Amino acid sequence: MKTSNSHNTVDDYECRPKSKNAFILVICCLYFVQGIPIGLTFHAIPTLLKNLGLPLELISLVPLAGIFWAIKFLWAPFVENHWIERIGRRKSWIVPMQLIMVGTLICLSVVTINEKTLILLTSLLAIISIVGSTQDIATDGLAAEHSDKADLGLINAIQVSGIIIGMLLAGPFAMVAFEQIGYQVSMILLAAVAFCALLPVLFWQEPKIVQATEVNKASLSQFFKTPNAVPTLLLCSGATLCGVIILALSKFILVDLSWSMSQVGMLTGVGHLLVMLVGCFSASIFIKRQGYRVTLLAGLKLVLFGGLLWIAIAENWLTGTWIVWLTSILVGFGMGFVAVSTYTYSMRFSQQTLQPATNIAFFQGTQTFGEIIFSSVATSLAGVASYSIALGMGEIIALICLFALLKLRHYSHWRDAHCKIS
Repeated sequence: MKTSNSHNTVDDYECRPKSKNAFILVICCLYFVQGIPIGLTFHAIPTLLKNLGLPLELISLVPLAGIFWAIKFLWAPFVENHWIERIGRRKSWIVPMQLIMVGTLICLSVVTINEKTLILLTSLLAIISIVGSTQDIATDGLAAEHSDKADLGLINAIQVSGIIIGMLLAGPFAMVAFEQIGYQVSMILLAAVAFCALLPVLFWQEPKIVQATEVNKASLSQFFKTPNAVPTLLLCSGATLCGVIILALSKFILVDLSWSMSQVGMLTGVGHLLVMLVGCFSASIFIKRQGYRVTLLAGLKLVLFGGLLWIAIAENWLTGTWIVWLTSILVGFGMGFVAVSTYTYSMRFSQQTLQPATNIAFFQGTQTFGEIIFSSVATSLAGVASYSIALGMGEIIALICLFALLKLRHYSHWRDAHCKIS
């Protein structure tokens, strides 16, 4: 196993994938699979438990199984520093992690879902979160190492969109499948899909990168030595929270309004996530023309307005299916803008360093940590107080991000879509 991490920055790489289309296909498959554990942990399983009558206080524990997505930066340096050279620097981690994910999905299919098996269920979800987050570290490194900076908007649109499609399949569509063909068959089908998505990776030869002479071992401390790292980390972590809180609570609001699981799944899938896909690719174009800052501002404003509408729906100030769909579309489109602008900037930021996978893992891990914690807190707060108070917490966070982006000098570097970090 190779243990050095002596690579140069992306601009100095001489070796590129022979087929850009093959590389794009691999990236699509890898990011798609990462959405499966996220969809199960944060959407399908909590909604299924709510439908079975479990209290929100218990359900709020399930998303904590995804905490490993948030702390993946702790083992990111190990992933970046160790690999089997004949397999490939990133494939050495990607292939075994995805195979473990397939096996765990099969194990989940034989678990009976009820309050007694909640600990076992959460433990299995934690396992696929560990392997999924480890695979994500390697995938982000692969994307950063073999992508031109001009393609980063597209790559990150693919990243967010791929994860969303995986979430759609394992979240809203799984909710519908649970009712139509049963939980066990649905989980086995998810395992089969995850295995099929691995096939393009198995047949793809990972290009070798040109190694620099200076040895630079990846470490977490190097992240904090990078100019603008901390303020950028804070903004990227906070910008997505309002949308995540809305997405977490809207399902429960609709269940309390007597919507069926199929209806909730359709609304979450089409109204939120599918529209978010459109927002992602629109944002990749918007970034090229207007830069990261304007794109993020537009996304935050849409999510803020959508959050206010969800408060009105929860309080029965606004009623009707049409207003629910309109609100979901606004929030989904805004979340697409927020996600792509923060992901693209953090990848470009990390691409210019000597430890891209570790730095991306730190950005995304901290962002995910905030999303998991605030999603759980908002769910618990909704249970003991009200949906409006929980949604209001997200609105306040989004307003703080807007103010910071507009007023604080730390974020002036967000104005340039092709920024340098030095």
